[in-house]
Amino acid sequence: MKKFHIQWHITSFCNLRCKHCYQENFDASQDICFSDIKKLFNNLSSFLTKNNLKLTIDITGGEPLLHPDFWKILEMLEDSDIVESCGIITNGTLINQDILKKLNCFSKLRTLKVSCEAMEKATFEYFRNFPFERFLHILEIISRFDREKLIMFTLLELNVNQIPLLFDTVEKYGLNGFIVERFFPLGAGKQLEDFTISRKTWKHVTEKLLEMCGIPVNLELVSEHRGFKIIRNKNEWEIFGAVCVRGKNGCAIMHDGWVFPCRRFPLKIANVLNEPFCEIWEKNPLRKISRKNLKGSCGSCRIKRCLGCRALAYVIYDDYLAEDPLCFLNENAILKPIVKNSI
Repeated sequence: MKKFHIQWHITSFCNLRCKHCYQENFDASQDICFSDIKKLFNNLSSFLTKNNLKLTIDITGGEPLLHPDFWKILEMLEDSDIVESCGIITNGTLINQDILKKLNCFSKLRTLKVSCEAMEKATFEYFRNFPFERFLHILEIISRFDREKLIMFTLLELNVNQIPLLFDTVEKYGLNGFIVERFFPLGAGKQLEDFTISRKTWKHVTEKLLEMCGIPVNLELVSEHRGFKIIRNKNEWEIFGAVCVRGKNGCAIMHDGWVFPCRRFPLKIANVLNEPFCEIWEKNPLRKISRKNLKGSCGSCRIKRCLGCRALAYVIYDDYLAEDPLCFLNENAILKPIVKNSI
């Protein structure tokens, strides 16, 4: 059975104010109540059942553990036949031994992802106002999670030098690996838009990751990947690429029920509380994009399976049909961020 992936931001409430955050607001004033959460999930489940799909879902926020119904939501997912697996994306600051013990009780909870932008004190505390020493203690606790535990790393020009330290940290704390994703200048993160990575940096990081995983460097083979998952397998490292869902098999649902093509593609499609998800999915503009629609180098790219990162084109150029500004194969790309009015 085919899978459908949702990144579900159950709250915008957060206890941190990280400099690179995609959010603009950090309170819970627009979060929906649990009865509406059930309504939303039933709507989504009807779509999945009709299309013979299984759900893989990441619960996040804001900080998801701050949601008053966090445990009810996990129980709802655990009890649903439509859910194959779920994960949690968290800043980790609220995790203790008791919470970890409860998390280990959910059989469908397969992955715990903890966000982190640096593995040394000065850079870590530059991004987030939280003591680095306490974060390291939290990693020790997370290491006892029964299933997959990963670091979520957002790449900027400010923290490129932290990549080698991620390998060391995974080994030291007994984690399974880490995920590298690129920074998008959205929300509070607009203050760091000058540190959006360049194509040269993204190319260099990708080459370095391939080399450290013992993979021959051929950028054409990984040009369609928007991020990478690095897994420690005994004494070896494996690399997995993340391709764009681009309206094929996933989307993001926000704390107020609005659907985005993905979290970093802040284009409101429709609200799950107001329309059937079947109709919302048909409205997703990414479902109808083909190469003939694309502009610049993406419209004539020789890599047929890749349509570039539509989210990044939207954030940087305010045009999701524009060429991918970080494509390895586009030597002439110009990264010129524009300031959007709102998320």
